Amino acid sequence: MRKEPSSLTHCADIISRLCLELPQLPANDLVRWCNDSIQSVVEDTDVNMIWRDIVPECISSLQNYDSIQHYDTEMSSDDYKTQCVHTLCQFQWKEEHLVQLAAMFTDMQLSRVDHTQVVNKMCSLIIKVAPENLPPLTLQLMRLCKLYNLDIVLSHLSHYFNASLFGKLEPPPQDSESTTMDVDDIVSYTIAEFSQCLSNCIFHISQGPVDPELVRKHLKMWPKTQLLRSPFMVNLALVMSDKGTDYRTVCLNVIKSAIEQRVLDDIMRKKSAWERSVMPPDVDVASLLKVLTADSASQLSVGLMNLAFALLSVSPIKPVAHACWSHGKLILVRLCKAQRETVPYVLNNLGDRLAGHNAQKQYADCLYVLCKLTPASVEGRSELSTILENCQPSGGDYGLSAAVLDSVRPLINFSTRTRDTLVMVCRKGLYSRDSCHRCLALSGFLTVLRHVRLSRALSSSQAESSEQYSANSYLTQIAVDFHASQQGTAVSSRVRNEAVCMEVVSILRRCLMQDALVKELLYTKIYDCSQEKIALHELIMELLYEHLSKYLTDNNSLMLDKCVQIGATNATLLEPISNLLYVICQFLQPELEEDYEDILASNTESGSTFLKNKLNLIMEGLCASNDLGQICVEDPGLSDLTPESKAKCLKVQQTLQIYETLIAYQIMQWRPDSTEAAGTVYRLYKECDQLLEKTKGPSKLAKKRRKSLNETKDSTVKSQKSPKSQKGKSKSPKKLSNMVKDRGSAFKQLPCLWDLKLCVRIAGLLYAEHVPWTSSDQRNQLRARRDFHVWTLRCIVSVLSKNNLEKHHVATHVVSLCRLMYSRCICRFSEMCEFDDQTTVNCIEVFRLCLSLLFSNNYSFKLDFFLPKITDQTETVPSACMALILEKILASLTLMEEEAFAEGNESKKLIIGLVNTASLLLEQPVQSTPEMTSVIVKFEDFMRKTYHDCLSMLPALLAAGCREHQETLFLEDLLAKLTESLGKIDEEDTSRNESCTLFGSVTDVTVHSVLNYLCVHLSDRMQCAEHLLHRARDLSAAVPRATPTARLRIERELNEIYESTVVHMCQLMTWTSRVVSLRCSVGPSSSRVLGTCTRLYTLLATLAKQISVAIAKNARFDRLLKLSGKRLSTIKDNFITYLGSSQELVSARRVERDTKLIPRLVHEAEQYAKHVILLADKAQLNWQQYLSLGTSRDFRINGQILQQVLHDADGDDADRTNEDIHDASTVVTQEDSGDEDNQEELEEEGEPENSDEGTPEKKRKRI
Repeated sequence: MRKEPSSLTHCADIISRLCLELPQLPANDLVRWCNDSIQSVVEDTDVNMIWRDIVPECISSLQNYDSIQHYDTEMSSDDYKTQCVHTLCQFQWKEEHLVQLAAMFTDMQLSRVDHTQVVNKMCSLIIKVAPENLPPLTLQLMRLCKLYNLDIVLSHLSHYFNASLFGKLEPPPQDSESTTMDVDDIVSYTIAEFSQCLSNCIFHISQGPVDPELVRKHLKMWPKTQLLRSPFMVNLALVMSDKGTDYRTVCLNVIKSAIEQRVLDDIMRKKSAWERSVMPPDVDVASLLKVLTADSASQLSVGLMNLAFALLSVSPIKPVAHACWSHGKLILVRLCKAQRETVPYVLNNLGDRLAGHNAQKQYADCLYVLCKLTPASVEGRSELSTILENCQPSGGDYGLSAAVLDSVRPLINFSTRTRDTLVMVCRKGLYSRDSCHRCLALSGFLTVLRHVRLSRALSSSQAESSEQYSANSYLTQIAVDFHASQQGTAVSSRVRNEAVCMEVVSILRRCLMQDALVKELLYTKIYDCSQEKIALHELIMELLYEHLSKYLTDNNSLMLDKCVQIGATNATLLEPISNLLYVICQFLQPELEEDYEDILASNTESGSTFLKNKLNLIMEGLCASNDLGQICVEDPGLSDLTPESKAKCLKVQQTLQIYETLIAYQIMQWRPDSTEAAGTVYRLYKECDQLLEKTKGPSKLAKKRRKSLNETKDSTVKSQKSPKSQKGKSKSPKKLSNMVKDRGSAFKQLPCLWDLKLCVRIAGLLYAEHVPWTSSDQRNQLRARRDFHVWTLRCIVSVLSKNNLEKHHVATHVVSLCRLMYSRCICRFSEMCEFDDQTTVNCIEVFRLCLSLLFSNNYSFKLDFFLPKITDQTETVPSACMALILEKILASLTLMEEEAFAEGNESKKLIIGLVNTASLLLEQPVQSTPEMTSVIVKFEDFMRKTYHDCLSMLPALLAAGCREHQETLFLEDLLAKLTESLGKIDEEDTSRNESCTLFGSVTDVTVHSVLNYLCVHLSDRMQCAEHLLHRARDLSAAVPRATPTARLRIERELNEIYESTVVHMCQLMTWTSRVVSLRCSVGPSSSRVLGTCTRLYTLLATLAKQISVAIAKNARFDRLLKLSGKRLSTIKDNFITYLGSSQELVSARRVERDTKLIPRLVHEAEQYAKHVILLADKAQLNWQQYLSLGTSRDFRINGQILQQVLHDADGDDADRTNEDIHDASTVVTQEDSGDEDNQEELEEEGEPENSDEGTPEKKRKRI
């Protein structure tokens, strides 16, 4: 049977009969059978591989014998089985034998050691197995590893598929310079074959004989840093997540945590040049997800969808949130494209999350991305209609719900079902009693109006019926379309879109009867929604004109009384008339493509022209009116709590916004031939300013004078009364009028209602070099008005501070405004300051707000999109553009330093504005370039030399230096200045040396702020070290289960991390020691220092606990111990003693608050010492010599009381010495110990050479 092949049935019959006879044979025969079968395996002489059943049966039968004879050696059956296993493992196995060998070893019931040897031997051969042979081998290995060593199998399977299927995802080695592929890397199998092999292997693991709990356990313990390098394990986790709730939670959290860790690695690389130099390149998450979703089997689809929603659920407060949300959207989009059967599941889950009380905006953004990138898959789904129907405002805010309705905008033009559902939902919401529901419905209608495509002119039928458009119904149009299609007549999309727009406009007419909140939303959004639909302008202007006529007198004056309703206890705004006038101005502004000569030469007067002429007459009449600002604000006042006062306050707010509207109207209508525009604009501004001055309360000086007079009268009356008469009188009862507040809050102006387009236009009028729509004379009239500059810039700041700016407006208008402010104010700072300081301050604030919007995560603009446009350096990298802006800001700060500007409020505001702008730029992580490094060094030199208060820039400057690895010298100089200003705790002489000229801005007032900035920076550096230690711990856990190739890479990275961390911790320890030794004020500053020192000891304890003996020796861990042992312990003890002595005359509550971190600090120090001692015992080294003997004192003991008690008890003992320690205000009594070790330690910690006896180091001894 061994020499000639036979059928499976025949062979199975013979082997089963033979196995029944083997237990009856004597031990020697069984040994011969077993040896012969093993020899046939080694020599490959058994074509039918009958040894697969014979060897286990012989081994099992030999278990009945106490001892057996094998080659003249007597041994036990277990020893013989071990010897057989070792003999088999010594020889090379062939690929066709692996499955039978695995089955044979499964039946042999191996010991733990033999099992590990066999599994390692077999897994080392997996890399050479053909894809068609790997699934049966995987099944047998699962049976073999039911109890243990499953992680070894999973690791080698992962390595197999990494080499064959996922090789392109592996990042190149850091030291690799080869760009060609080796000949051995070329395989003769296709990707489809390997994909099928992968699916079969995962099926055998997830559905095979292995307990799923064991697989889940190994997945949970799998290192995060290695999971994304193992797409096979990600596939397995996705499949296992479909086995139940518990499995889903564990498996998806494993993958999500690995992705979060990978994103966090990228963030930390951007924050620290040190981390960039240590961490090697890693797997790109987006590429991995694309591979997983490219040809994902059905067994992975559910897991991938659940993973996507797990990534979308990441909390927005996490720094990795936006990246995780992007990965979740990527998974869903690719799945919906590849497998349309997954769309209902995706939409149902999105609907559930959008309908919840804690719905977040990322789900609405995900729905928009699905509608935009997979419209064919999403369109017409009933689940999408359910999402729209369930859309409700929550918590009085309709913003998120409006975003959900707006997310289907890519489908509106071609999906009639989606459009019909949206219109029906909004119709129903428009009749709700809740104002938020009505605003939500209006938002939906405006979305339809904005995104429905419409030609520039209506069709003839629509134009003829424009007067009766409000009577037409969209439902009627749907019925007409249906009957026309039934009769075979095709209904064009143009006609259908016109009907939709007509219906929406008729609905907007009904919105004019709603409350002020709905009207304000309508006025704010309708122009943007219909700006490109010229055919609708006449209809919209007609309804706006009809509505405006209700609030005009016969001479076209405004009736503000009709805009406000006064109730019994309050006043309500009925009509936001200012917003109505502004939207009319928007429709009246001439289009850019229109030629003014053509307009003047036109003889025909259309309906649109007629409406524009009437509205222009109204606006011109309002601009020429002198009665608009004539409002008496005295009786009743604007701050009273009466309804009349509230109504007057609303009128004044509307009037101020009307002035802003009229100025905007003049700017919009400004033409090159205008002769009175500048004068009208300035007159309107002055009237607005006069009204605004009336709203302000009395000045502080007047209040002070009034108060002093009242106090004089009261003191005179009180002096006339005798103490007895006042003592006999009881307290008068309190009146209700005295208990009720009779004055409201101060008058508050509404935000400016301009749009960003107008802001760019008016800013260009004031600051642009060339303005084509105005004459030089008219332009210069306004440019010379400093007060108008200040007011205009404040209005622009108000517009930029709004929260609802749309992304496309920010991408166009904000970039243009930022470029204008940069070229006019930042680049020409001296000229702007010569014109007006306050104008310069406001220009800088506008520039800073523009940059903050462009850098915001809400819009997610790339730096190369807007920075080259701002600086007009289109061929330059973003970091060089940012360096150029910083150079200009630095030149402005240097100019103020050189010319010694007056110490006025405006100069301080200029410095603050420049410093805030520079801080905003320095905080942005950009690519390291020589230009950026140079400008950081220049800023550091400026901070050393300046005497202006620019210290708020320190955190951003230190962070930028950390990114460029440039902050060491600057930090050393800053610590030297702090030491000079505050003094050191262990120095008795606290006199300060004033000869140092560095950091002139660091004074007694600002020194503790600088100390806080420094502690924050050190904490950030420690966060980087903590991140690397977590990564090192994860890599250490990956070493035992890694393949030989991966093990070498992991061990090399571990050595680099620990060596670099030891060096970095030495530097951190030096800086922290100098901070802790400072004589800071007790309170927030001391708490910050305590927290920094505590975190340092925590990191040291973590490092000593994690590092291995071999790595510690190679990394020269003893250098770190010399700095962190007795030296740091002494500084820490001195600081705690200093805090205790400073609390003598302070309340107990404050003492507890200021010293609550001390126990934790002592605990972390003891933990560090403990881990160092354990590490020294393992290494058999005398590292204890660098450590102090521990904390053996209770810092709650009062030094003076203890001194008195000891003096009274041992007054006759002449040998006992109790020396006072005069460490500033610290007085601590210490007792000599008889222990020789303590005495030696005191001598080591004593004074240095050439020091007198008065130094505190020699006087300090332990209790």
